[in-house]
Order: sequence, then C-alpha cells, then structure tokens
Amino acid sequence: MSYSLNEIKEQMEQVGIKDLFGTKREVKELPKILTDNETIIYGCSGLDDGNTVLCILTNRRILMLDKGLLYGIKSTEIPLDMVNGVSYEKGLVLGKISVTNGATVTKLENVKKQDAPVMANAIKEQAEKYKSLLKNNEQPVFPTHDEPTDTDQLIVELRKLKPLVDEGVITEEEFQEKKKQLLGI
Repeated sequence: MSYSLNEIKEQMEQVGIKDLFGTKREVKELPKILTDNETIIYGCSGLDDGNTVLCILTNRRILMLDKGLLYGIKSTEIPLDMVNGVSYEKGLVLGKISVTNGATVTKLENVKKQDAPVMANAIKEQAEKYKSLLKNNEQPVFPTHDEPTDTDQLIVELRKLKPLVDEGVITEEEFQEKKKQLLGI
C-alpha cells in the first residue's frame, strides 16, 4: 500500500510546504515514487538546468522531480548516506542550494530565499541522522503502513549499490552480479 495524493499533500502541509510554484504535475507523481516507509521532511521548488523542479527531502533521500509535458518524468535521487555537503546562498528575492554527493554537485537555483536555508539545514540534519543510524549498525526505523518484506530489504540494498555504479566505483557487471546474488538467481 502506498501513499495517496491526499496523504502526501497532508504530509507536505504538516512540514510547512506551502507554495511550490509550477510543480503541481510533479506533486501528482509523488504517490508513484515515494515508498511506504518514507516520510516527507521538507520541500521546495526551484530550477535545475533551467527546468522547474520539485525538490523533496524524505527521511531516506533527496528527490528532484521534473514532469515534462512531452518527455514524461525526470527524477534525480540522492540517498542521504551519500550526501557529503550542503550549502545555500540567499539573494534579494531568490536563493540557491547546492548538494554535494561524491564528486557530483547538484544545484537548485531560483529557490525562494526563505526556503533555501530551511531546506539546506533540513538536508544536513536528516543526512546526519541517517548516517548515524547506519554507522551504529542499526537499521533505520521508518513508519510503515505494513511490515517490511524481504522484497523491501532487497530494494533498499539495490538502491545503495546503484549510486556506486553511477559514480564509477563498481562496474555495471559487478552491480548485475550482486543483484543476482541478492535475488538468489
């Protein structure tokens, strides 16, 4: 069972996300993207490579969504345990947020100036919490609708490995081999 659009909108209201300029289509995609054990911490809208995107921080990852009229949806995901640094800038009206993960810096521009520090600090805090749980060899506890299944655990493990392929730490072949191993194929 996944979240309904109304449940997601309610979560967004509870954490103070109000005006997400130009991202209504992206918000409608969230029920398909968020998992049962994800909670929205904060969010804002901004520009990524000139496109308006919805940036959502959950208890597990940072999501940047861009729902195009013709090309479907573009989703960028940064797992919280991969966040190395977060910074922000504030101008007169707008701000910027930069998230560093590995050698990659993801920039979100034209963020409302009041949202930039809140989002940046929320990312820092949530990443520290998440890393602390992993460091202490504890499984992060997430609120769920249902009990987690073995499939959920496999998905978590595969999501941890995928950024390593993207960063060139492991090859696609090594990833596929580990995937088969995890799936018992």
